[in-house]
Parts: sequence; C-alpha cells; structure tokens
Amino acid sequence: MKSRQEAIIRILNQKKYVSVAGLVTQLHYSESTIRRDLTALEKLKLVKRTAGGAVLIKDNLIENPYLIKYKINTEEKSLIAELAIDFIEDYSTVFLDASSTSRFLAEKIGKNRENVKVITPNLMTALEIDSQPKNNVYCIGGLVTDGKVGGSLSEKLLRELQVDFAFVSCRGYDNLFGASDILESEAGIKKTVIANSQKVALLLDYSKFDKHYTFQSVPAQKIDYMITDKKPAAKFMPEENGLDYELIYWND
Repeated sequence: MKSRQEAIIRILNQKKYVSVAGLVTQLHYSESTIRRDLTALEKLKLVKRTAGGAVLIKDNLIENPYLIKYKINTEEKSLIAELAIDFIEDYSTVFLDASSTSRFLAEKIGKNRENVKVITPNLMTALEIDSQPKNNVYCIGGLVTDGKVGGSLSEKLLRELQVDFAFVSCRGYDNLFGASDILESEAGIKKTVIANSQKVALLLDYSKFDKHYTFQSVPAQKIDYMITDKKPAAKFMPEENGLDYELIYWND
C-alpha cells in the first residue's frame, strides 16, 4: 500500500468522512490521483466511496492491514514500549503478540536487553529480533495472513511452550469482558499463551478503553499489569473495579 493511501486512512480514522477536495488540500495531490487512491482503498474494503468523498468502513467490522496499524498512534505505542521494557530481564523468555505495539517493544529489546528468547507470531517482529545479535527469536508456525501467523496449528505449538512474560495488546478493553479482538485467530493465540505464562501484561493506548469486540482474548482477571500511554478514566483503576492488576501509565 502506498504511503499516500496510508495517509488517507489516518485522516479517515480521525474524521470518519473526508471529501476529495479536502484530501487534495491536505495531501497536495491532484483530484484524479486522490480518486484513484480511494478506488484502490475501496477494493481493499477499507473505505466506502460517497458522492464527493469517502467514509471509513465501521472500524469494528474490519481489521486494518498491519502496515497501517504500525503507523497509527506511533508516539503512544513508543511510550508504552518504553514502560514495558522495564519488565523484561536479560536471559528471560517472553511472548510478543502480533500487534504493532509489540513490534515497538521488540525494537526496545534490541537496544536494552541481551540473551532474551522471544516467541512471536508476527513475521516483522521476528525479523526485528533476528537482526539483534544479542537476542534470539522463535516464530511460531501456522497459517500466514498479512504478516501474522495464526490458527489451530499455532495454538497447538504454543501449548508446548512456557514463557516468563506474555505481552499482548488488543482491539478493545472493558472491565467486564476484558481484552477483545476482531479476529478469532488472534484471540485464540493470546488465550493459549497466557495459560502458560508466569505473568501477563496488557499493552493498550488510550483509544482502546471502553470498547469491546466479538472475541475475548484476555479475561480481566488474568491481567497482571496494564500498561498504557496515559492515565485512563477512574473506573479502570484497579481499586475502583475490584480487579488486582497493576496499572502503569506515562506521567507527563
């Protein structure tokens, strides 16, 4: 996907609707170029064309391509990774899920840790760890879709592994349902790995709170640490909701 098209998706994530004229003004490309981009994005089922513009397809019905997710809320994800790295020790074994937030954490591991074994279903995260001379990576097997591995084979392999710390993200979180995702395959992998993890950290930025999706991935009671970019609403404080995870957020 072209960077120009990724920019259109970012704008639509903020505004939900944008006109062709508005995109021309913001991106400084011709009207015909913008229209071709919108047509291409519509074929990918990311947007719906309207008279004079486009709307973002309802975000709880689609899973954005990984490269798009990696470029959304990058500052927040970097802050979360900066907090999460403190929980990873040299010579430990950790699981990093398929999320873009975990890839930011993978970059931090390379700069700050050594002799860490990383298990992941994300090909880009695996390549990031593989490029680090002091750490090792195991990429689990299974069906590859959009750079991520998933399915029943992946879950079977994960049942035979044990990790010190599992770092997982989510599409949404609420106190009753816990962490949830759009894709059954991603939720299944997370549920499998947390059953064999000593500790579980949920990584989520401010946009994920008070949202829930079809497939539960991490029950709230299974979370040991919740790491986010800024202080959430009071109802997500452990002392307010009867849960015992430790809430960690970035202090401005």
